[in-house]
Amino acid sequence: RALVISLFNPKAILFFVAFFVQFVDPGYAYPALSFVVLGAFAQLASFLYLTALIFSGTKLAAAFRRRKRLSAGATTAAGALFLGFAVKLTLASA
Repeated sequence: RALVISLFNPKAILFFVAFFVQFVDPGYAYPALSFVVLGAFAQLASFLYLTALIFSGTKLAAAFRRRKRLSAGATTAAGALFLGFAVKLTLASA
């Protein structure tokens, strides 16, 4: 279902046409085929990237569920990072 939505998304189609036009030879007999091939490669790369994110995220979530101390430490580190951003933003605005 997500593939169909992605393939028929008008914004994505316009992006691919605008971006890939520089890689398509206008003298080629079938320029539309070049767009299809480039779009297929982009979809394949997106599929592989998102698959890797899903599997690594699943393993990371399982590690956080098993180790409560790791989860608490990561939450504390993220909170400290946001506090640091707030201090930097406050000092930059002053």
